Amino acid sequence: MGEAMVALQMKQVSKRFPGTLAVDHVDFAVKKGEVHALIGENGAGKSTLMKTLAGSYNDYTGKIFINSQEVTLHTPLQAKQQGIEMIYQEMSLAQPISIAENILVGRLPRKGLFLDNKKIISQSKKLLERVGLSHIDPKIPISEISQHEAQLVEIAKALGNDPHILVMDEPTSALSREEVNTLFSIINNLKQQGISIVYISHHLPEIFEVADSVTVMRDGKIVGNHQICDVTSEKLVEQMVGRSINEFYSKRDANIGEVMLSVKDLSRYGFFHNVSFDVHEGEIVGICGLAGSGRSELARSIVSADPTDDGEIYLEGKRVKGKNMNAVMREGIAYMTENRKTEGLALRMSVEENLLAAMIPELSVGLIYSRKRGKKPMGDLIEKLNISAPSTNSMVSNLSGGNQQKVLLAKWLAIKPRVLILDEPTRGVDIGAKMHIHHVIEDLANNGHAVIVISSDLPELVGLSDRSMIMRNGHFIGEIGKDELSEDTLLLAANGEGRS
Repeated sequence: MGEAMVALQMKQVSKRFPGTLAVDHVDFAVKKGEVHALIGENGAGKSTLMKTLAGSYNDYTGKIFINSQEVTLHTPLQAKQQGIEMIYQEMSLAQPISIAENILVGRLPRKGLFLDNKKIISQSKKLLERVGLSHIDPKIPISEISQHEAQLVEIAKALGNDPHILVMDEPTSALSREEVNTLFSIINNLKQQGISIVYISHHLPEIFEVADSVTVMRDGKIVGNHQICDVTSEKLVEQMVGRSINEFYSKRDANIGEVMLSVKDLSRYGFFHNVSFDVHEGEIVGICGLAGSGRSELARSIVSADPTDDGEIYLEGKRVKGKNMNAVMREGIAYMTENRKTEGLALRMSVEENLLAAMIPELSVGLIYSRKRGKKPMGDLIEKLNISAPSTNSMVSNLSGGNQQKVLLAKWLAIKPRVLILDEPTRGVDIGAKMHIHHVIEDLANNGHAVIVISSDLPELVGLSDRSMIMRNGHFIGEIGKDELSEDTLLLAANGEGRS
């Protein structure tokens, strides 16, 4: 790699935390105008390496070169001055203020002592155009736009500093397939403008779609560097987790029994209509559909989190009569939301408090709640799901995304539901956590529970499901059995092709 082609070079960079060498003598280089993926399990060191680049630490060792010039990056301001911008997974936009003020924060143009509102609007409009948001009024507050649009505003904000290197940390974790396509188009445009992009993601299909090259980290070290055209997903998974992809999905022999859940002509007008299906004891059923198909709305209505207008639900032949989610849960149906941070977990509470939240009635004698009675089931679930936390008193917000997702799953496993509906069960988690969650799902079905998996991850549906139902525009339009399940058949069916 010639020096003229290199935008970034990190040589023998290390970063130590108390008791942990998070980044261990790493050599990492990115060419000008390329998308360079950085992948690895949670704790592999990739985010620490990129935070070092972004100036978050003043005690790293090693050398960093930008455009062949050695630089010191001990503060975020120093990193910005060298043309480095990082877009974090947790967005930093201020909700109450306008898009324009967010984009130009810290560099709002002035006319004398006063803000130059005309320039503020014109400059923010130019930046919004670069990310495909020319239709958005920069004067409206962030709170009035979608999460996808907010993600693009974050990119516009970063572009306002004219970066040479743009780091994106899990930029698609909350986006639909259509929104991902839009983002990839913008990334390709930025690449054509000579901007180098470091792309952190757990989602391997994205890597092959958008990246030119990929670096794999494990245990703080670089374990692989590849041109994307020269590597397979199997090889990347093996390098990330240190074991073969053949272990990813077990070849279980499903022992499918009697009908466990029966949904008959269920409707919520404007969302889904006349939906009917059965799920059997010991069965994992996938639900596939594009964004807006009504998948999550259906799941929420089954557990009475949202209302229904018509239809009936039966559990083991008895009509489900619960009028709210808590009552339905007591009858034996649980739902794990796709939004773990906003709906699933109490982030400012401990692991223990989250795990025991759904078990409060079982842990109470009369009006007296006994936390002590929950110690053993909690310990069993932590071991079963391999939840990594300093202690059960640790705040959930301090855990990695994968461990947060495991806590959420454990919370619902604690009540031993007969039917468990999982909405995007592995979104935003690393490969190792995904494997563990899949094994727990399979074990649940093997022990006679009925499981419904709603997922945008097609390989996940193919690997887990005994059959998959296809949802489009609020209707079930078909079903694909295990023998015919593939990413191609699911994608074609979800788009209304290949199935009647």
